[in-house]
Amino acid sequence: MGLIMLSGFNFHRTATTSVRGLICLASLLLTVSGCVSVGPRAIDATRTDYNRTLLETEDEQLLLNLVRLRYLDRLLFLEASALTTQYSFGASAGAAYGYQSRARENSVIDGRILVEEKPTVSYTPLQGKDFVERVLSRISLDTLVLLGSSGWSVERVYRVCVERVNDIDHAERADGPTPESQPEYEEFLRLTAVLGKLREQDMFSGARTQEESSAVLRFRNEAGEMEEFQELVDLLDLDPERRVFSLSNSLDRRDGATLNVRTRSFQGVMYFLSNAVRVPKADIEAGRVTVTRDNEGNIFDWSGVMDGLMTISTSEEAPDNAAVAVRHRGHWFYIDDSDLDSKSTFAMLGQIYALQSGSVSIAPPMLTLPVGN
Repeated sequence: MGLIMLSGFNFHRTATTSVRGLICLASLLLTVSGCVSVGPRAIDATRTDYNRTLLETEDEQLLLNLVRLRYLDRLLFLEASALTTQYSFGASAGAAYGYQSRARENSVIDGRILVEEKPTVSYTPLQGKDFVERVLSRISLDTLVLLGSSGWSVERVYRVCVERVNDIDHAERADGPTPESQPEYEEFLRLTAVLGKLREQDMFSGARTQEESSAVLRFRNEAGEMEEFQELVDLLDLDPERRVFSLSNSLDRRDGATLNVRTRSFQGVMYFLSNAVRVPKADIEAGRVTVTRDNEGNIFDWSGVMDGLMTISTSEEAPDNAAVAVRHRGHWFYIDDSDLDSKSTFAMLGQIYALQSGSVSIAPPMLTLPVGN
């Protein structure tokens, strides 16, 4: 609620002066309350606050759903479908009169204008056939190229969004609930490291041109002289003389000119990253989560798969150093504000969600402010 106060009107001599002053002040307040333009001030005072709050709660919702999946709880996304606010105005005036002597009479008149804000927020659950199909649909190869060309490292993009390239598996069974047996991932990490080194030296780029009907990776001619390129060719069984390789969703093509890429769906990405949650020991012992075991029957440590991608920590008390934090099942789960890798992956996850969820049949968030007198 905003408040404007006018005070400090002092009049002397007669009580009649005070009454006249009160009448004048009341007229002034009515005039001011009718003429003050609150539109620009309201936008300046509220837009940044609403922006921050919407972003913070959206991040909390995304993190909460990651934690939910680790516990095999259901996903739910709520969209702020309407955000409106109204302003009401009021004015008041008062006077006090005191008699000291015929030579001096004191009168104090004060007044105030009240501006009250009344926001209303409407939430809509995202559900229905169209939304579910988009969440379950695999990320397109064009989207993969787009993310890789938008400033994100090729290693981060492929490790998050891809479960297999040619015959190299990347925790493919982690696209759903946490698997009970150890996933394969080491060779894929080597593949993405090689791609990362080539990309750092600007040796290739992803594109779709008018001449090509599919997304491609286009390498420079001099890339063929690099050890990393030779290793890439060996890992994927590619033609070492080629510099342009097509990306395909099919896993059956073996022509030396194609990278057969199987991407994850958005839900698959969420399930995969949910393994970054560090579950409290009490919940593990109580059987509230699936425990993955290695080939010797020991508990598998997912930090090897998630190294450099994401870590979701847990604590009993609300963390002081969290970039985003939520409370679930009696514990706090959070991303440390100094964990830049986790923050980067989380930011990219938000972009993937926006790309995959698409447009939904609800009104977009609106902030309506009266800007008239």
